[in-house]
Amino acid sequence: MKKRYQVMMLAAATTLVLAGCGKSEPTEVAKVPFKDGSTTLVTSVDNLKVQIEASKVKDAKKLADQLEDQWASFEDEVKPKFPELYFKVEKFLTPLEAGLKEDKLDYPTLKALNTNLKAALTELTTSFADNKGAVNKDVIEASAAMKDAAKAYNKYVQDQGNQLVTLLDQLNTAIKSGDLKKASEAYGLARMPYERIEPIIETFAELDGVMDARVDDFKSEKDPAFTGYHRIEYLLFVKKNIKDAEPFAARLLEDGKKMQQAIAATTISPTDFIAGVGELMEEAQSSKITGEEERWSGATVPVIRANVEGAQAIYDLVKVELKKKDAALDDKISKSLATVIETMNTLSPVGPTWTDFSKLEQSKQVDLKNKLEALAEPLVKMPGTLSK
Repeated sequence: MKKRYQVMMLAAATTLVLAGCGKSEPTEVAKVPFKDGSTTLVTSVDNLKVQIEASKVKDAKKLADQLEDQWASFEDEVKPKFPELYFKVEKFLTPLEAGLKEDKLDYPTLKALNTNLKAALTELTTSFADNKGAVNKDVIEASAAMKDAAKAYNKYVQDQGNQLVTLLDQLNTAIKSGDLKKASEAYGLARMPYERIEPIIETFAELDGVMDARVDDFKSEKDPAFTGYHRIEYLLFVKKNIKDAEPFAARLLEDGKKMQQAIAATTISPTDFIAGVGELMEEAQSSKITGEEERWSGATVPVIRANVEGAQAIYDLVKVELKKKDAALDDKISKSLATVIETMNTLSPVGPTWTDFSKLEQSKQVDLKNKLEALAEPLVKMPGTLSK
């Protein structure tokens, strides 16, 4: 049952994303206090249970969007305090939303997901009320070891920012040359430093919005506001129109330079990057694994590999302290990292070329998803463990 569920949910999420069945022009969700938001979401989950048990869900796709918006209204209050419980909610909510958007509903699977989601929300509500297991930011920030890790990580991010500009310059040059193959390879390479610093990319949200936004956030692929990596990706890999990519490559290079400057002027705290790494791996195993981010280039494995490399850079900086506090957790992260990297290297080569993710057997896609989930689960425990 578990394997069937994983295959079905991965296929459902992939179909929905690539067919553009999500909200094409998302609206800003109003933020509400945790108590109000969680109460509303639990009520919706309870109502959904009744409908699933009757094998008749009214306006299922609309309900999926409603669940997404209700969670978005208070999730930012959850992430920094309870990253592990945040992961639990996302683990069941994301596939539940995908399942509700399928043309034919799989009621047994929806029932299992909804039941598990209710349990995760109940645990979160109790923990939030008691402040039980919350990340203690003060402990992390006061630790000498974490201060040293932060210095090293800030340097790592600055190095990636420098690489970003170098590789975006090479992409710009390749596009100007008119050589589509060369430009396509340069596109893949230019994605890597950006994806390695994803754990803290929200620090630079405004630039991230113009450099890495998906087409789903715009009216269409031709929307003038749709710029950055993915506009170039569309032009190179779908339209095969290298000439039209020129202004977007020049704009991306300039934005990359702004990112480099912003990184140099920013000091990233230990709490921010330690919390961000688990969240990123959760995103990788739940949404990036569908191929949604690199839907046109097929460069899903290289992008996730860069995410994992960024995660490993953070882990390497804190593992000595982590091992002191929880040797078993440290061992689990270390082994999971090695397994994920080895798996990705068998799926796609390292370098300027890659295997199109859509061409991989679905069983291999599911296997990678499972291994990413096995990595995310211990990583989201790091902030709480290091704050003890």
